[in-house]
Amino acid sequence: MNNWKILIVDDEPDVHTLTSIILKDIEFEGKKVETISAYSLDQAKEILKNKKDIALAIVDIVMENKDDGFKLIQFIREEVKNQLMRIVVRTGQPGVAPPRDIILKYDINDYREKSEFSSNALFTLVISKLREYSDLLELYNQREILEEFANINFHNLDDLNLFFEKIKNILSTNINIEYFELESSENEDKCDIIDKTLWKSNSEVEICIKAEKEKRLKYTIKFDNQLSNAYKNILNLTLSKQILNIENNILSKELIDNLYQIIYILSETTETRSFETGEHVKRVGLITKIIASELGFKNQKLEFISTAAMLHDIGKIGIPDAILNKPTKLEDDEWEIMKQHTIIGYKILSTVDNPLFKMAANIALCHHENWDGSGYPKGLKGEEIPLEARIVALVDVYDALSTDRVYRKAWPEEKVLKYIKEFNKKKFDPKIVEIFFNKYNKIKNFYKS
Repeated sequence: MNNWKILIVDDEPDVHTLTSIILKDIEFEGKKVETISAYSLDQAKEILKNKKDIALAIVDIVMENKDDGFKLIQFIREEVKNQLMRIVVRTGQPGVAPPRDIILKYDINDYREKSEFSSNALFTLVISKLREYSDLLELYNQREILEEFANINFHNLDDLNLFFEKIKNILSTNINIEYFELESSENEDKCDIIDKTLWKSNSEVEICIKAEKEKRLKYTIKFDNQLSNAYKNILNLTLSKQILNIENNILSKELIDNLYQIIYILSETTETRSFETGEHVKRVGLITKIIASELGFKNQKLEFISTAAMLHDIGKIGIPDAILNKPTKLEDDEWEIMKQHTIIGYKILSTVDNPLFKMAANIALCHHENWDGSGYPKGLKGEEIPLEARIVALVDVYDALSTDRVYRKAWPEEKVLKYIKEFNKKKFDPKIVEIFFNKYNKIKNFYKS
């Protein structure tokens, strides 16, 4: 994608002209903004069928018909099934499209009246939405690469060239790596690498393979683009897996640990956006594992829930920074937007056909449901709520109250425990509350300095 593509959908030519002029010289992450104009619902649909990389659509509601904008939003989300594109409603007739009704009913990312669109306001809006889109695109690309790498499986030295070719193809398809140079040297008595891989820079990595008792093979891979830390970690996962396969000295647990580390990195990315540290997701995973073990989770399923729990708030990547990091109490309409993180997280995670991610999707969707049915987004109650989500619901609240947040200081321990007891059978599953207190001496050790 050379430019950020922004689709302007409005039946007023002056709106297109003014918007294009304001956005003409904007750059974000080294790429310019390219505006595409549609003057009707049908024209917008045709453009969207042919262009799959539109980052942002700014949509007028009332055009030829008073509900054309609504039809276009449904077309994007339900027919084209594009969940990545950011959608901003822009209307000159707020009486026809009340903001609260629209935000709750339709999967949009912002609502503005045309009178609000000064040059600065439009600049701020576009940059914030491009940032959201970029974050989501990065997350989706990482997921796609992780899935493809997970299917690579080679076991001997004769397969190395095929292995490296497969890596090259995956990287070039997903993140525009065009230059991929491989250098090798044999009979290295010593590799200058303690681990299996050593990054010389963000575009060069060395790999050391123990081929025989006294023989080492060293490979150097060079790329034309700089890889981000997330992509480097994903590639490290794959290289380490294959090297250990080739050395015939791999344990399945090492593979799983590497996969879980990638998930932790993705979870930590969300925490960083909300000014929290990655320690929150780590603690949630560890405490969830303690409670789940008492409820009969074992072996792989126990590892799954511990890891899936760390992704509980991944949907916050789709929440605007102004709401996510607001230091004061949210307004009602802001709170409704914040609650959408459960649905966003579910949409991201449920697309992966994998038991771990299915569990993570359930947790993301339901960890704010309450035992008495007063929670969100569906108002589930009791055992209608998946067990994994009931566990994380308590653990997430406990950790949140026990640590400093952007909007408040940590509560005293006594106050936190009193809150959990008070909301037993209201917010929390009584069986899980019982286990929590039975294991509390072990749980509180995670909070010692």
